[in-house]
Amino acid sequence: MGWAITAQQHDEDMALIREMGANSIRLAHYQHDQYFYDLCDRAGMVVWAEIPFITRMSETDLTGANAKLQMTELIRQNYNHPSILFWGIQNEIQIGSKNTGQVRQVVRELNELTKHEDPTRLTTMANMFIVDDQDEYNYLTDVIGYNKYYGWYNGTAEDFAPWIDQFHQTNPDTCLSISEYGAEGIIEYHSDEPVVKDYTEEYHALYHEKVWRIFAERPFLWATYVWNMFDFGANVRDEGGVKGRNNKGLVTYDRKVKKDAFYMYKAHWSREPFVHIAGKRHLERAGDSTDLKVYTNCGAVSLIINGVKTETLSGADKILLFKDVRLDEGYTMIEVVADNGEEAFTDRAFFKKVAAANSSYSAPVEDKGELVANWFTLPEQDDNEPLVEVEIPEGVYSSGDTLQDLMGNEETKQIVISVLGDLTQIPMYGMMENFKVDALASMDNDSLLFNKRAINKLNQLLVKIKKLPEAEGVSYE
Repeated sequence: MGWAITAQQHDEDMALIREMGANSIRLAHYQHDQYFYDLCDRAGMVVWAEIPFITRMSETDLTGANAKLQMTELIRQNYNHPSILFWGIQNEIQIGSKNTGQVRQVVRELNELTKHEDPTRLTTMANMFIVDDQDEYNYLTDVIGYNKYYGWYNGTAEDFAPWIDQFHQTNPDTCLSISEYGAEGIIEYHSDEPVVKDYTEEYHALYHEKVWRIFAERPFLWATYVWNMFDFGANVRDEGGVKGRNNKGLVTYDRKVKKDAFYMYKAHWSREPFVHIAGKRHLERAGDSTDLKVYTNCGAVSLIINGVKTETLSGADKILLFKDVRLDEGYTMIEVVADNGEEAFTDRAFFKKVAAANSSYSAPVEDKGELVANWFTLPEQDDNEPLVEVEIPEGVYSSGDTLQDLMGNEETKQIVISVLGDLTQIPMYGMMENFKVDALASMDNDSLLFNKRAINKLNQLLVKIKKLPEAEGVSYE
């Protein structure tokens, strides 16, 4: 359908969002159909509406004329929608920004324009995760958000806790939200021992369990937004053996399958009683027993194996784990019965006992457990070579430039390839090229690719290449 989705499909999306129990939607990163704003009004959603002032647009619209026009139109067209509480003025414009002063000025002016057009609502924005805790960006709008991907692109899921606490301590008067967080989960891939970058539905669910628990323990967060409700098309992506799709959704692209993480949130957010067995698509299980995870918002859950009741657990924690559930030869039928005091709710799954794990459950990824994908052979580095501080004078190339700029100059391109390899072979290069090399290095201190030794070597060679002065002149016709 592309962009031409129907009212019926909007209804389907809203029904899924409401079923899960969410009470707020971030409508990223552009204008949306008036019909969907109407649905938000009727559903009582709290909406963050925003303009597409993102990444490259911040470089091509240095006066902010286009962004200001879009913000004016967004507000005037949607002013009477009671669901909208927040106007979003930028998303990750810090990516590879070369004109930082001008971009910051545009953000200030956009905030002023937005408050002038609508003084009744709050302004907000989504900062790139590399923005410093004390950066001016954190104080320009009424409230702010950070796009953070601990546990996927850098660090671990547990790193959310110390970062949120540190930010809150540094900025006690700044209203903080997590405007994006998530991990990839592809429903064909499964594991008994999920790890980051294995693309399994199990890691996807485990990630959200950990992160949601951290958020729930910090009520000073004004909002948290899962990226994303649905898997979506993304032409530059090639991850986990799936091209052209971002798989961080809680529901599949075609809206036909609710991933396990969907039910994890439903257990915490929805008042509609239910019980759900996680891992149903992990049909073939190796071994004589398996652990069984259940999500529910009911009081107690009983486990029934091939018709025999074996164990009952309290559902107070929403996430229940039945340990060492026996598997019979062939197929084992598992039932769970949840009791909320007035009614019983059931779910059922079948598992097949096999001698060895099914290889089709494993994503075609060699570096499971690694945060930075090693997609190609890295040039050899001399680990004994001393790290000498490189002075970077004005007017030369360095790691402070974007990959796009470095790969656009033949001399610097050859230097980058000699030190870092041919980065254009990386499936995600299209998303990386707008970053400064220093920014890429800061994303993961343990990076195999953008490590300190490589950056040092890169700068030793790049500073020898002078930049051409910017052209000055007049036009004539």
